[in-house]
Parts: sequence; C-alpha cells; structure tokens
Amino acid sequence: MKFPFSSLSICILSFIIVFSCSTEEEESVAPVVQTPQPEPEPEPVEYALTVSAAEGGTVSTEGGTYEEGTELTITATPSEGYRFTGWEGNTSTEESLTITLNSNQTYQALFELVPIYTLTVTIGEGGTVSSEGGEFVDGTEIEITATANEGYRFDGWEGIDSNENTITLTVTSDTELSPIFNLIIHTPTSYGVDEYWGKIVEFEPEFFFSNDLPEFAREGLKETIKLVSNYFGLYGPIEIWSVGRDASSSEKRQIEAVFCERRSSRKDHWNRFTNYETCVALNEFEEIGSSISGQRFYGYHIMYHRNDFTFANNSDYRHYAMTTMTHEYTHIVQQANLFTKNEEDRPDGDRRRIGWGPIFFSEGTAVYYAEFIQRKLRQNGTPIENAPNVDSQGGSLRNKMRQFKERDIVQYLDSCPNFNIWDVNYSTRETCSPYRLGAWGVAYLLDKVNDQDAFWKTLWPNIDEMGWDGAFEHTFGITMEQFNQEFLEFLELPIEQQLEIIPDI
Repeated sequence: MKFPFSSLSICILSFIIVFSCSTEEEESVAPVVQTPQPEPEPEPVEYALTVSAAEGGTVSTEGGTYEEGTELTITATPSEGYRFTGWEGNTSTEESLTITLNSNQTYQALFELVPIYTLTVTIGEGGTVSSEGGEFVDGTEIEITATANEGYRFDGWEGIDSNENTITLTVTSDTELSPIFNLIIHTPTSYGVDEYWGKIVEFEPEFFFSNDLPEFAREGLKETIKLVSNYFGLYGPIEIWSVGRDASSSEKRQIEAVFCERRSSRKDHWNRFTNYETCVALNEFEEIGSSISGQRFYGYHIMYHRNDFTFANNSDYRHYAMTTMTHEYTHIVQQANLFTKNEEDRPDGDRRRIGWGPIFFSEGTAVYYAEFIQRKLRQNGTPIENAPNVDSQGGSLRNKMRQFKERDIVQYLDSCPNFNIWDVNYSTRETCSPYRLGAWGVAYLLDKVNDQDAFWKTLWPNIDEMGWDGAFEHTFGITMEQFNQEFLEFLELPIEQQLEIIPDI
C-alpha cells in the first residue's frame, strides 16, 4: 500500500531531524571552568604616637607612626635641679612608661623644680651641735647631734618633738632648730628641815642605782620622774634609790653602803639609822619594794623603787614603770603640801601627821593620778622617746577604771556595804581596797567639781590652814559624811552610767 506524503508531513519531518542534530551537537561541547581570583591583602593599620617633654627634662623618643599592637617604652629624664612628676595623658608616676599602640596617643613628660629649703640651727649657751644647717633640696636627710657641755644637760629641741640628742631630720620645709641645754643644778649637800619643804625647786632629784640596772632602765626612770614632776611641779629635795629584783647580795650591799653613808653624813633623825653600823645591819635593801619613806622631820623625800627589769624593754613594763613612779610621786606631792611636824592618833587606828587624811584618799589619789596623768600626757602629745613610753599600754582610762570595778570591787562589795571611809585602809586591802575603791571615790569627787587636779591644787594646799575636814568641804562642797552616803549610792548604779564620770582619754 502506498502512503502519499503531504507537504505538511515533509515539513514536520524535516524539523524533527534538524532539532535532533542540534541537540546532539550541543551536548558534545566541553564546559568552560572559571578560576577564582585571590583577595587583595589589606593595608596595615598604623597609629601615631606623639611624645614631648615639658620644661625641665627630656624624653627618650618623640614618637612616630607605628603598626597597631606595637609595644614601646618611653623614659623621662629630669634635668639637673628638676624632678619628674608624672605624665600628661597617663596616670603613671614612673619615669619609664610602657604602652601598647591601639589608637593615636599623645604623652608629655612633666617636671618641676626641686624646692630648696633652709635649715637654720641656732646654738645657745651650754653645748654644741654637729651642724649649723644650710640649704638643702627637698627630702634631704641630715643627721644632727647635740652635745651638752660639762655642767649642762641636753633637754630636747625647740622646733621638733624629740628628746634624743641625735636626730635624723628630713628637710621638707624651711626649718629652725635649736638644742635646749640647761644648767645642772645639784641638790645642796646641807640644808635645814624647813628650807625647801613644800617648795618647787630647780635642782635635780638625786638618783642612786644598783649595779645590775642597765642604762636604758636608769634613763627610763629618770625620764619618767621628769615627766611626772613637770606635771605636778618638782618638789624637793628628793632621793630616788632603785634596785633590780635580781640584784645579788653584793650589789645590794654596795648600794646599801652608799645609802647608809649618806644617812650618817646628813645626820638623819631616823630612829633606826642612828649611825652607819646600825643602818647597814638593818639590810634596808634586802626586801625593798616601791614606796616612799620621806618624813617631814628630814626636810627631804626618799623614794625606793624595785622591779624585775628582765622585761624592761617591752611595752607592758613601760606602762608599769610609768604607773609606779607616778603613784609614788603623788605621795611626795601630798607629803610636801603638809608642813606640820605634829602627829595624831587617827580614826583608822594609825598614827600619822595631822591632816594626812584617810588612807582611802591617800592611796586612791595615787592610783587614780598614776593612770590619769600618763594618759593625759599621751593625749597632749608629750614626747617621751627615752623609755618608758607614754603609749597605748593600759588602754583608755575608762577601760582601766572598768577593770578596777569588775576585778577588785564588785565581788567584794558585800563585805563592806556600809563602810565608813576611815574604815577602808591597809587592813581591808583584800576586800575593801583603799587603792581601787579609793580611785573610784577620787574620780567621783573630781567629776563633781569638774576639776581633775582638785586634790593637789586645792585640797592638799589648804589642809594646814583648814584641817582635813575643812579643806575637804571647801574643795568639794560636801562633808565627809555626805560623801560617804553619796558614794555608796553611786556604787549601786550600772557600770556604764558610772563610767560616764571618767574622762575620755
């Protein structure tokens, strides 16, 4: 059978053939591969460092342009007569400054003229100094020594607070300095019993030490007496005999011989010291404690002192020594203000000079002033560089009085609930202590008249004329009987309320 092709069929066939050939040709052409181009490297980040020096010095670099993260050290060098003070742009005060650049930075080294100060050292009569002073740059340290001439003593400096004859001074301002030299006035070797009694004198106390006492202990005791006598006044004449607790028998005999020789040469009227041999036989220094033995009919005072100096370099001892010396010197002041030589039988069964008053007050004042005065000196900034120191030992006065109350009074109050002041004496020291209880009684009266010096400035100087009771009422505005009752009521108050009467020192 024949199939005729039409024109349309021929056209369709031709299209199919052409399309098929074109597709085969396209699939046989290889693809084109594109090669990636490398990223261009970034330009390095740079920062500017600017460094300069103000007047008075130089810097190790003026800076420049550096890549980020560069670490640099800059050094400032002051010129002669100047000193480096810091960096403008940085808080460092070191002359070498190390920085890491992570931004544009600017620094300037700062300098200032070094101040020059004048030290003027003037010298009065009685000694020499190792330097007359001069001009010194700020911060210069200079050592100066003052040396007293024979017959004089060095007593400190005008211009600075120091009792040391050799000082190291740092010059930070114009300073005027002058050593203080005072003529040594020795105690007269002969005088009458009325010549100096009760008077403030210029001549020095006489000190006598056993051989076992080291120099620092001797100087410390001298300095302590000086401080206390400056507060009260220097009553005289005074002999002070000090023996170490560990002194050997031969050392005690040595100082005892000196003591008895003086008693013999001065012809003392002590019944037990009628002559040198009798005095030596008494072994006066064998059991010596801390006490005074001066009596009105001698015309002078004697203070004994003995302590364990093994721990004399520590602060606890310094506080103890100051307390002991002040306690005994308070008795000297009390004695010196009584001029009568006559004695009387007292309500406490003792026999003492007329006007001595109750043991409650004689020992109470000694205990109270021993604690008060050293703290007052400390509060006033009194320098005491030769041991013992007026330092923080012993705490505040209120703490000390609290200790007295809690340790020595509260537990014994039931033993003396209705005491009479005259009944509180040495025989009751283990229960109703004339020392601790007396100190609180003294504090009560001093607060009542708002005068911490009332006993020695008002009461004692008026006893000879007014008698004890009259002077007491004149000073405190109440009788002894009224005080007795008021004080008993005061002791019933809470301790915190009682402590309000104690000075805050």
